[in-house]
Amino acid sequence: QTAPAGAKARPAGKSSGAETALPFRKKVLYYGLMLLLTLLALEGMARIAYYAAYGQGYGGGRSDTPRDFTPLPINDLTGNFDLQRIRHPFYGFTDSAPGHALNAMPPRQRREDAVIIGLLGGSVAAGVKPLLQNALNRWFAANNLPRQPTIIDLTGEGIKQPQQMLIVAHTLQLGGEFDLIINLDGFNEITASVSQGLYEGVFPFFPLWWDKRVGLTSAEILLSGSIGVLRQEQARQAQDAATSPWRWSAVFGLASRWRQERTAAEIIRLNHELAATQAGYILEKHGPRSRLKKDTELFAEAARVWYRNSVILAGLAELAGADYYHFLQPNQYVPDTKPLSPEEREFAYSPDSPKKPLVEQGYPQLRAFNPELQKRGVNYFDLTGIFADHPETLYRDDCCHFNDRGYELLAAAMVQGMEPALQRRGGPSPADPVSELDAARRPPVLDAAGNPVEPAAAPVNPDFRVYLAEGRTAVQYVRAACAPADVEHPFFLHLTPRNVSDLPPAHRESGFENRDFNFYAAGGEFQEGQCVVQVPLPAYPIARLRTGQYVAGVGELWIASFPFPEE
Repeated sequence: QTAPAGAKARPAGKSSGAETALPFRKKVLYYGLMLLLTLLALEGMARIAYYAAYGQGYGGGRSDTPRDFTPLPINDLTGNFDLQRIRHPFYGFTDSAPGHALNAMPPRQRREDAVIIGLLGGSVAAGVKPLLQNALNRWFAANNLPRQPTIIDLTGEGIKQPQQMLIVAHTLQLGGEFDLIINLDGFNEITASVSQGLYEGVFPFFPLWWDKRVGLTSAEILLSGSIGVLRQEQARQAQDAATSPWRWSAVFGLASRWRQERTAAEIIRLNHELAATQAGYILEKHGPRSRLKKDTELFAEAARVWYRNSVILAGLAELAGADYYHFLQPNQYVPDTKPLSPEEREFAYSPDSPKKPLVEQGYPQLRAFNPELQKRGVNYFDLTGIFADHPETLYRDDCCHFNDRGYELLAAAMVQGMEPALQRRGGPSPADPVSELDAARRPPVLDAAGNPVEPAAAPVNPDFRVYLAEGRTAVQYVRAACAPADVEHPFFLHLTPRNVSDLPPAHRESGFENRDFNFYAAGGEFQEGQCVVQVPLPAYPIARLRTGQYVAGVGELWIASFPFPEE
């Protein structure tokens, strides 16, 4: 058939609309297939690359967090260092116990019934404290002094000047008060100061082990903070890699791993920077750079600082109305100061001890200031020779510490040196209403037949009598013509032992036991117009009994003191 008139002929090779759709589908299928093959090729190459880079096939969803490292210095070793002590903004460090005198607020103040004694120094001073308290208790009782010696422990292991001076200055400005200030030192000032300056790179007159106590400095805190932020980002990236819907893809895995590695590399860089910072000089940790480079210079300056601070302490004590006593502690490495026993030569004297050359070179520098201290009016005593006639074992380690006998001899020498001040401070002031009860020095009380009455008694005032009853195992209070109003106020009973270790732990700091009581609660009663109460005494040996009655917020109504003679 022929085409109708007017119809155009169809070009060759052209098809209808239905026929032209097929090539387009093929085109889509073709490009889709090419894209898929490309993605598969990329995935395949990514898996090959992953294996080549990391030596293992890629496992979708598995956390392959790259490892960084944390160098040792970032571990805050101060967290486990010297757990018995805490940093202090003025003293350097103190005992961690809240009840320690260096942490007590408000600080101790003077009392009419006590001689407040501040004890300064390092571990040797801390060791002598209980034996010194015992020696003071015996001396006060033997000299019939009414006040009670009370040692305030301001010592601490490793404390050295200028810490003692700073402790006193800060305590005084907070309102603390002393009758006496005792400083027993010398060893730490030489051995610790010189070794810090020579071997540890720390300013000699910073507190002992300051570089370890200070913790992280401001620069270290900034670096550690940055590392912490990056570690959080690293953890987030690892979480995303493990939970993303694309985690099956090695391409995604490679990209995720690359991000984590960049983060880990930055952490490593900052850790290196932190390690370099900690290994180098840090003003906050090491203090000002010392011009003292030679050991001879350090020994001389350590002795001068020790001397200057003692003079300053004497001045502070004078301003505070206290007496200051300075004692140079003995040490086994000071030549010709003690004949060492065989036991001491075995475990208390080491020719290889690092302390030995420090003491041998440093103590002569300290002792050279003996005349200067005395010229400046300091009550100073060089105790390095007190063991010269004692061949028995007194040292208990190869550092500087003593056994009980050694501490007893040291305490006795300290008390002997302080006797003038103790006598003056221990007696009653003109305004002190103390009345002595000393049965051993008074005529016995006789009954109507002329026989001695047990216990001995003496009047405190026209109304009260205090007795030692039942063989000195109790105290009896008797008041004639007594009315209820006479016993409504509490009684105080303070017992000073001959040995402070006999006290309950809570009372050892004050040096005496407080057994205050209420008349009725203690079993007091009225007998034929008299009020009578009897209080048992503890079993331990007593050096002094001090008692009376007081009105809260006003003061004592009456006071009595009784020294117990040694049996």
